[in-house]
Amino acid sequence: MDSNETEETIRTLFNACESDKVESLLVQCADWGINIRMFLNGQLLELDLMKNYEGYEVTFVEDRDKGPVQIDELSDLLGVTGMS
Repeated sequence: MDSNETEETIRTLFNACESDKVESLLVQCADWGINIRMFLNGQLLELDLMKNYEGYEVTFVEDRDKGPVQIDELSDLLGVTGMS
């Protein structure tokens, strides 16, 4: 999946949420990984995703107490963030 497809997949995923409000969604694909910033239900949420052999490692940038989480596919992002 190239960076344009990855960005579109992430945007579609977060914009399809029914019970959560996503605003100001920014998705940046870089050589090192993917940065996602948004306001989720009025709160800033910033995620860094790094591709690895098992899928993606997700780091919650603003929540230093929360360790990285491993996900298999991009669709698993909703579960990791507690969104529906």
